[in-house]
Amino acid sequence: MKRKYEIGFIINPESSEEEVKKIIDSIVEIIQKNEGTIENIDEWGRRPMAYAVEKHNEGIYTFINAEMPGNTFFDIEKRMKVSEKVMRYIILRLDDRLRKANKLTKKWQRMERISKKSADDEKDEGLRRRPPQSRKDRQERQDRQKKHVRDDTRAKAEDKGIEKTNKGEEKVQEQEVKDE
Repeated sequence: MKRKYEIGFIINPESSEEEVKKIIDSIVEIIQKNEGTIENIDEWGRRPMAYAVEKHNEGIYTFINAEMPGNTFFDIEKRMKVSEKVMRYIILRLDDRLRKANKLTKKWQRMERISKKSADDEKDEGLRRRPPQSRKDRQERQDRQKKHVRDDTRAKAEDKGIEKTNKGEEKVQEQEVKDE
């Protein structure tokens, strides 16, 4: 099964253009020999690196986008490791990244359609959103809710025969049964 890959590598800056072309051609040859197709070869040229590699502060950057079978990956990796001119390399499988990106874009489009539809419905029905409340209004509403909860718990405690003292200690009321 063919998959899309991006092969990036940094070649030693002391290499001549002929050596760089030879390395690129050898990788392209491996891909084509294994029934892969080259989509794009992007030569960035000599660029500075973030940190020194093999005592070099710059390198010749090259990227190849290709569609190839998975077993080709190992042949390319072997060639990169053996070559002394290649300082660093990376091989990325793009299928997974593209699939994830497509899922995200589909999700975003679906969310956009839903929000647009709900906005249109609100306009059509003349519904208005509730205006934002001030901090004071929110605080008053929360205080009412707390008071309501306290009243409920106090009523439940009285039903069970439990009395709360000021210190929060509970004391069970003794109910006397009068003998008649």
